Amino acid sequence: MRFSRLAVSAGAVLATTAIAWPGGMPQASASPQSKGPSWRTVPGARLAPNSALDGVAVVSKRLAWAVGTEGFSSDGKRPGRPVIERWNGRSWSLDRLPSTWPGDLGLVAASSATDAWALGGAATGAPLRLLHWARLRWREVAFPRVSGTIHGNLDLTAATGGRAWIIADASGSRSSLIVGWNGTRWAQQAYSCPALFCTLISISGRTSSDAWAVGGAVTPSSSARPLALHWTGHAWHLTTMPSVNSGYISGVAAVSNTDAWAVGGVNNTRKALLFHWNGHTWRLVKTPAGLSVPPLGEVTGIAADTAGHLWIYDLGPQPGTTASYLRYDGHRWSLVQGPVIKGQSGVIVRQVATVPGTTTAWSVGLGFVPPRNARARIERYS
Repeated sequence: MRFSRLAVSAGAVLATTAIAWPGGMPQASASPQSKGPSWRTVPGARLAPNSALDGVAVVSKRLAWAVGTEGFSSDGKRPGRPVIERWNGRSWSLDRLPSTWPGDLGLVAASSATDAWALGGAATGAPLRLLHWARLRWREVAFPRVSGTIHGNLDLTAATGGRAWIIADASGSRSSLIVGWNGTRWAQQAYSCPALFCTLISISGRTSSDAWAVGGAVTPSSSARPLALHWTGHAWHLTTMPSVNSGYISGVAAVSNTDAWAVGGVNNTRKALLFHWNGHTWRLVKTPAGLSVPPLGEVTGIAADTAGHLWIYDLGPQPGTTASYLRYDGHRWSLVQGPVIKGQSGVIVRQVATVPGTTTAWSVGLGFVPPRNARARIERYS
């Protein structure tokens, strides 16, 4: 994300929401993929022509959800309709939606098998649609009340213990908003912005007392710098980041309270940034070979499993016929290529999520077949 990461799944490029602002860890370089576990394509549900998957949430080996859009036109005139697919341990199938609308479902997050959220509707500028999975079915609920009208930089996360958060930009607010779910109700949550305004790009929750919201803080001179807010159970706290002129963070993942990673870049350049949190401070660490900022409209993300293995996805220039991932195995980085689907190119990874308690991971996104028709992709690393 992750997205994140609420994707606009229409048009020839299918770009995610653009970033909105002006203007002793091991240091090994990435090496070619070695033999062993690999990414493989997994058939998804049958979708209408022109489809994309933008988000994935994983609860266990036997339960995951993927969300996206099907049936849109490549010229953007037909927005398509939202879809949710569910993994039952053997196959992906379509989940029934409580309602439908023109546009997408771009974000999904789950805290347990009986508590998940999905968010969509932003692709057409229509009102946002928020869905809640409660035990056996999806139902639509009212989007939380916030000050102003939501217009971009959306992301969604959920954590064990039943917590969930949404970040968004809203008219009338100089900085991005954070809205939190405490298991009973949604409420806007305050935080301290250390600059003229703060733009949040990604949010990630591990537990009810450990979550991160990241992005960039913009000074009166329009110079950005990396921003990371830490939720410790009752409030959001500003953490000190290394000073990087025009820097920002686009993705964050926590392994534990004392081990988190963030990835980002430098505005108007292809330079990528990598940070590590040790429980007290963030430190800028050397970026592995192969990591650069992707084209405008895509946002680099990062995912982690409980063993401390990492996946960085949606990188700089892609080979085209496959997805590229950077994997950290706890000691070194490796550049890992995904599978080739005959006749498909322009592959984009929209989100990676790991299966709790394992080293397995799911990846969702899209590829293109001539003449620029999009096809949803699902890959699994195991």
